[in-house]
Amino acid sequence: MASKPVLGEGYLRVPAGPEFWDLLNLIFTDEFMQKYTNFENFEYFRYSSAVMVNWTGPYMVYNEDVFNNFIVESTQFTKWDEMVMKAADEKFGK
Repeated sequence: MASKPVLGEGYLRVPAGPEFWDLLNLIFTDEFMQKYTNFENFEYFRYSSAVMVNWTGPYMVYNEDVFNNFIVESTQFTKWDEMVMKAADEKFGK
C-alpha cells in the first residue's frame, strides 16, 4: 500500500481516490469476505467500520489501532495491511 502519513494521535491518511476505492472493491470479493471475515461482502464491512474509517474522498483516514482492533475482532487477520495483501494475492494470484 501507499505510504501512510500520520495525522496525529494514531490517525493515518492514505492517498486514495476513485482508482483506490475501485481496487479495494475489486480485491475484496464476496467470496473473500465470506471466507475470511464476519461479513457477507465488502459493502457490509465498510458500513460496519464507517465510524472508524472515512471510506470516501481523496484520502482514507483512520485510527490505526482502533481499526486494527476491529480487524482482529471481525476477520481472520491481525491488521488492515495484512487483510489487503491477502486479498490482492488471492485476486491476482501470488
